[in-house]
Formats: sequence, C-alpha cells, structure tokens
Amino acid sequence: MGTLDKLCEAIQNRNAIHFTYNKPDKTPGVRIGNPHAVFIHMSKAGVRSTKVHIAQTSGVSDSQKPFPSFRIFDVDDLTIQKVIEQGAPFSIHPDYNPNWEGYSEAISKV
Repeated sequence: MGTLDKLCEAIQNRNAIHFTYNKPDKTPGVRIGNPHAVFIHMSKAGVRSTKVHIAQTSGVSDSQKPFPSFRIFDVDDLTIQKVIEQGAPFSIHPDYNPNWEGYSEAISKV
C-alpha cells in the first residue's frame, strides 16, 4: 500500500501516524500526527501537487509552533513509518475547517 492509500485510510479511521518528511531542507526524524485531509493544491504558478494537512502532536519539527499544531506537508516527500490503529480515534483539531475552499479537490478528509 502506497503513502497516499495509507493516508486516506488513516484519515477515514482517524488513526495517528508516525512519518518522516524527506525534504532536503527539513530536519530529519520521525514526526507524529493526525492526518485530517489530503487534497490537490494549485500553486500561483499553476503547478498541481498533492498536500496533506496534519495536526502534528510530537516528534521533530522545523516550526516554532507548539504541539499540537496544524501543518501542511507535500505527500510526495512524506513516508509513513507506522499507522497507529489502537486506541480511540483522534480528536479533530480546532483549526480544521472541512469547508475550506482549498479542499475543492479533496481526495480524503475527516
């Protein structure tokens, strides 16, 4: 099962994930979070890419934001290490807006 399929399944089941973000300019290491939506994003330059909104709860970070915080990642640069299937479904982050206009091409969302 590929990264996109794992993300969609984790979103539908509201399972947390352990993942790495493999961009060269990002701190290496495991991040932990709750994926809320996978969607197609169109940049101002007209480039389409697949993004995921994750409420990161712990792990390494390049941001100064405290955990949990709602963050965006490029799906192509993300590797899921583990899907946490035990326990209750994660709580939806207060910054998540399922009606956000950026989700017009949503692939999966809570």
